[in-house]
Formats: sequence, structure tokens, C-alpha cells
Amino acid sequence: MKRLIDSVLNTVTMYHVVVAGLVTMSVVALVLMSTGTLGYSPLTFIISIILSVGTALASNKLFGWLFGVRVHSESATITGLIIALVFTPPATFVIALKLILVVMIAMASKYVITIRNKHVFNAAAFGIVTGSVSGLAYATWWIATPAMIPITLLVAVAILYKTKRLQMGSLFVAVSVGLLGIQAAFDGSISIDTFVSAITSWPLLFVAGVMLSEPLTLPPRRKQQLAVAALVGALSVSAIHIGPVLMTPALALIAGNVLAFYWSTRGSIKLRFAGKKQMGKSYYDLQFDVSRLPFVPGQYVELTLPHAHADVRGQRRVFTIVGKPGDDQISIGIRLPETTSSFKKALIGLKPGDVVYGVRIAGDFVLPDDPDTPIVCIAGGIGITPFMSFLMSVDRPITIIYAVRSIDDVAYLQQLRHYNATVTIVSSDGDGTLADDSWKHRTGELSRAVLADSIPVADQPHVYISGPPAMVSSTKKQVKSLGIRTVRTDHFTGY
Repeated sequence: MKRLIDSVLNTVTMYHVVVAGLVTMSVVALVLMSTGTLGYSPLTFIISIILSVGTALASNKLFGWLFGVRVHSESATITGLIIALVFTPPATFVIALKLILVVMIAMASKYVITIRNKHVFNAAAFGIVTGSVSGLAYATWWIATPAMIPITLLVAVAILYKTKRLQMGSLFVAVSVGLLGIQAAFDGSISIDTFVSAITSWPLLFVAGVMLSEPLTLPPRRKQQLAVAALVGALSVSAIHIGPVLMTPALALIAGNVLAFYWSTRGSIKLRFAGKKQMGKSYYDLQFDVSRLPFVPGQYVELTLPHAHADVRGQRRVFTIVGKPGDDQISIGIRLPETTSSFKKALIGLKPGDVVYGVRIAGDFVLPDDPDTPIVCIAGGIGITPFMSFLMSVDRPITIIYAVRSIDDVAYLQQLRHYNATVTIVSSDGDGTLADDSWKHRTGELSRAVLADSIPVADQPHVYISGPPAMVSSTKKQVKSLGIRTVRTDHFTGY
């Protein structure tokens, strides 16, 4: 089942998963309204969706034009759908007009409230808070109703699983529910109903899966994300108020956004294309000139590349940074199969001098702080890229086990020869000659026997595995079966 789920989710972007999830929730809500389970007019809800999404898309284009920024339509669609699902469907023209204004305020926040061209707040949360504080409109969070819990849970889990933030979402819910339980205990009214009500009457699942998980308003490291989740979870159910302004899940998320921004890269990231070179049969190294790029070796950058006729894989992709912190040039490695995405076609078609923007740098696939910890890196295909950053950035012995179809497919060949690494190439095709006499070559699959022969198990090294999801999952099981305690993974999903 897990493999089937991965095969589906890995073919689409996170943004498509969120849009699909919100659309599914809207359809379910519409059905429940039609049967009388939800007490709203189906027609009014349809109008609410049209107004919210239409206004979000239109205002997004307007603000993009005014500020000279290329827009990301999927994020606007998400904002519109969120607002339609938390504000009561408008029954009058005046209420509909207020809803439109809330959406416009939400979209404006992405362009007006920025620091070095990077927006700070979750747009939907900002619109909700501004509407409430100004008295313009109040979110009823009607989506948090028992009838909608099953589909909300399914969508939240799908999004958090896709983004690998299940732990973060679970912590948020656990903190919120736990504090509600503690409050009930002090009031002498705690029971099973306390916890059932926390899930069915509070929008915790919706906030965790759809709003808290927004990558652009999260900090880069997992521990930081967990801290933000705990903070937002605690504030969401608190009785804190500043004058007439009461704490709400949306206001709690705004507070979390501030903390996340403190930890994040402050500003958009400008990368100027410098050139490319082919590595092996289907790999390319794309070089970019940069300045002041703060990253830790092993982290990734999310690039946005608006282009005509974008396919289902979208206009944003994440790539591991290949380079050394502080250098004025970094690169990214890509695999270019015969059938490739519109994004990669646009990327490979860049000309020297073209500018691409990164929207965030993140990731926990980094080396341990202790320089004496033995390191073993297992790569599959273009999954070698984070390990190239390791080699470029630190002077420590590293064991590389590199699985490829054939020796001719080895990427970053010359760089691998240059650095302090013990290299074993594992190829299914036995033909070819190794580039370095000190390297080892094993023919066949990346089996447990090959791993046992190449990993110094007695030293209990930290093992890093990077490559296609199926390869990473199977290799992790094999490495664990050898008795290795610390295994870190990085999945190259190819979306």
C-alpha cells in the first residue's frame, strides 16, 4: 500500500496535492449540504468558491503586475479555497463583498508585507486575522464539524505525508488537544467527550494539514518546525487576548510565521545562470552565480521558474545545492530522461545570464556536528548531489557507495576523484573501466552483501541514503538489518 501511495504522490507537486485535497473537501461539503447534513445552501457555497478563488486568481495577477513579480497561480487557488472553507457562505450581496475584500487583503499580504521580496505570513491566515480585527468579516471555521472530519483527516494526512511533516502536524494536534484536556481537568469537566470535541469542533486537523504545512512560511530545519508547531498548537487553544483581540488558530499561525521567519532565509534568492555541462548519459550539472547564499551542505533550494504550458508537475521544484557555503557559484544536478517535465525543459533551456529565483532553502539531510563521526553515503543516480556538497565542504574521510546502471552513468566523476573519499561503484552493467584505480567496482544489485562488505559496521557510522524513493526505502531496510543505528534518508521523488 505504501508503495502505491508513493507512486501516486511522487508524480505530482505538493501544491497539486493541496489543491486536489481542498477541492475534494469542497465536493464532500457540497454533497453534505445537498443532503441537509450541513446547514448551508449548496448554491451559496458554489458562489462562495467562485468568488473566493476567482478573486484570489485575479488579485494575484493584478498585484503581480503592479509589483513586477511573476505569479504562482496554484498558491492563489489554495488561498481562495481555504477562505471559502472557513468563512460562512455569503447569503447577501454585502456579505459576498466582504468576502471578496478578505480575499484581496490575503493576496495583497504576499506582495505588500514582504522583507527583501519574501512574504512573511500565510496569506489565508493574514486575511482571516485582518477581517476579524477590523470587524470586516469573521471566520466561523464551519469546516470543523463532525461530518467533515473523515475527509479533513484524509486530506491532512495526505498533505503531511507528501511533505514529510507528519510528525510536525501530529505535534501540533497533540499539543492543542493536550492543553484542552488540561484546561478541562482544572475545570473538573474532563471526559472522553473533551478529546472528541477537541478534534470535531476545533479546526485542528484543517490547520495542521492545510495551513501550518505551507513550506514558504516554515523554518528550514525539522527541530525548528516542531518548535513552531508546538507554539501554534499551544496558542490556538489558549484564552489569550490583547484588548478586544482574542487568540484564534489563524492568529496563532501568524505568531508562528514570525518565529519561522526569524529562522529562515530572509529574502528571495537570486541565481544567475552561468552554464551547464553534461555528466554521463542523462545527467546535467547546471551552474549558477550567487551571492550570500546561506545554506548547510546537504540542504536543498526550491526554485520557481514560470514558463508557458506548464504541466502537472508545476513551476516550482526542489534541488539539492551542490557547492560549498560562501562560494560565489553553486550548481544543481538533474537527470534528463527522454520524457521529462516542462519545468526541466525550461531549466535546461536557460541561457547564460538568465535569472532564476529560489523561494526557500531547507532540509535536515546534513552532517553531524561531531567531526569524528564515521560517515557512509549511499547514492542512487542523481542522488549523489548532497554528498558532493559534503565532500566540497568538509575535510573528513567519507565512504561513498554509488549505485548506477553502468559506469558511464557516474555523475560528478572528476569531483569524486578529487576529494577524500573511499568510493565503491555498484552497477548492474559490468562493462566499463573505473576512473580511479583506488575505487572498487561491484557488479549487480545494491544488495545486503555489498553493503555489509562496504560499510564498517563495527564503527557504527552515520549512514546517509539518497536517491529514488524505492531505492532509498529498500536500502534503508538492508542497512538497518546490519545493525546500523543512525540512518538518514533523502528521497529524490522527481516531481
